[in-house]
Amino acid sequence: MVPALLEAVGAPMRVGWLLSFASDETERRRDAIEILIPTEDAAVRIVYRADDGEERAAFLRAPLVALISEGQVCCVQCRRPADILLLRIAPDFFARQARAALGNAVPRLVARYAALDPFIREVGNALEAELRSDRPPNAAYLEPLARVLAVHLARHFGAAASTAVLRTGLLQHKLRRVEAFIDKYITEPIHVEQLAAEVHMSPFHFARMFKQATGQPPHLYVVMQRVERAKTLLRDSELALIEVAAQAGFGTQGHFCGVFRRYTGLTPRTFRLDSRAALASCVARNPAI
Repeated sequence: MVPALLEAVGAPMRVGWLLSFASDETERRRDAIEILIPTEDAAVRIVYRADDGEERAAFLRAPLVALISEGQVCCVQCRRPADILLLRIAPDFFARQARAALGNAVPRLVARYAALDPFIREVGNALEAELRSDRPPNAAYLEPLARVLAVHLARHFGAAASTAVLRTGLLQHKLRRVEAFIDKYITEPIHVEQLAAEVHMSPFHFARMFKQATGQPPHLYVVMQRVERAKTLLRDSELALIEVAAQAGFGTQGHFCGVFRRYTGLTPRTFRLDSRAALASCVARNPAI
């Protein structure tokens, strides 16, 4: 039996498994600070609202983690229960700990959907071991851990820290140029040397700066863009799978199906059927559409 979200009496942090999977969870506004720690084989998709109101999607896999700040509107989807360890920290507790540790105004946390943070991964590994051994963490265990995590978040995920990270990553105009290049040549093989040349950088330096700016290495970013292109084609066209694979830049249908399932948790055919069923249900509820 997979344990639901646990809450030790008197503890400021709740810990457990995110139980919604596939497309079960609907978009909702977070009322706590949430840390998502995917297990080794997890494939996680986070659909969120950006500051400009546009809907965007991020893919999360180990060893990366995600921070969803209080008030963020989003939904989290995974392949199966127990794919994501979920930590929820009370906002008032975070504020008290941050103010006590930093001695100034409480920093505004900035959501990060694919962040490399070895400390949080280690915390997650310890909590996962506790949960899988059927030893629910109690308040005496969780409270000091929550204090350390709160200070860590304040120092590394506050607005000032995020701005500093962005300044050391790829400049925005260069990032947009690379994104445009990937979109234009998505049907062709794309190598990091090509992307680096587009912004006049060495491949090594470009790959490091690109990962700092996006949270993903160039190769994974290109793969995710191919998956998103394939999803659009599956939803909006009647193309055969071999054609979808070609137009999304996958070499073979077999490779396409394997990669698509790895990062979405669904086969292309199941995704297409589910998308059509969801559309039909939406139309049935709203005949004016």
